[in-house]
Amino acid sequence: MNDEFRHPIRVVSLRTGLSAHVIRAWERRYGAVIPQRSGTNRRLYSDAEIRRFQQLRKATLAGHSIGRIARLSNEDLEALLAEDQIHIPKSPETLARTGGEGTARASFEACVDAVRALDAKRLEELLLRALVRFSQPVVLGEILLPLMGHIGDCWQQGSLKIVHEHLASVVVRNTLAGLATPRGDNPSGPAIVVVTPAGQAHEFGALAAAATAASMGWRVMYLGSSLPAEEIAAGVEVSGARAVALGVVYPADDPRLIQEIQKLRRMAGDSVAIIVGGRAAENYREGIEASGGILVRDLSELGSHLETLQRTSGT
Repeated sequence: MNDEFRHPIRVVSLRTGLSAHVIRAWERRYGAVIPQRSGTNRRLYSDAEIRRFQQLRKATLAGHSIGRIARLSNEDLEALLAEDQIHIPKSPETLARTGGEGTARASFEACVDAVRALDAKRLEELLLRALVRFSQPVVLGEILLPLMGHIGDCWQQGSLKIVHEHLASVVVRNTLAGLATPRGDNPSGPAIVVVTPAGQAHEFGALAAAATAASMGWRVMYLGSSLPAEEIAAGVEVSGARAVALGVVYPADDPRLIQEIQKLRRMAGDSVAIIVGGRAAENYREGIEASGGILVRDLSELGSHLETLQRTSGT
């Protein structure tokens, strides 16, 4: 192997400001770079490839589509950036406005337009661009989750069809799944099981929770939706999880839910934190707290509790 290829994806992420999910997506979907692989199949990058990612990020922030520039030669990419320097004011505020998606709200509205047009490719690119422009908490809390909530409301009102909801679900789920993928570079981090309990089929909130935990260095075991307590407890035992995050979105009046949480508490033991969040979680507050669970209102509160658990775990 060429000694030049020595940087793992975590180093590339830190040096470029791009998330690992965006890096992998730019490689897989657009062929932006072709990394080398270690003996254990980990991606390894050269200094030149890190420089290329930095330049690609600058170009996308200046309004260029990654699909149009990903295969440019390094020389052509440098020329494009030089041209931008001449024609685009250099302040970060001006760069952020370029392309019409300078705020999270504008990005959200552009995503809604893409869904209405049934343009999956456009939606996918908008979400990748948002992950370049904004922090992950902003993308999750102000774009992705509100987008799915808005689409669901429009579908119920009749202004969007099932096909719109299905298209958005596929793209958003793929994006969230990429963000929730364990990084693999923190094997000593605490483990967390993320899932929706039996009867709860809507998993976008749980996926967002998994992405939040993964970004904080937790080893995430994501188990999908509507899993019985005994199966969740089995996941806790196998992974040695310090916590379980449960997503609760719909229905908001299921009498079985608290029974499932109580059963999980008995089977998992008192040392495992059970954190419950989602649009419908507040409706179950009394039962959650009586079961020793922790109710969180949003991803920010989830992050705060996970940070506290990390400190108490000595990690």
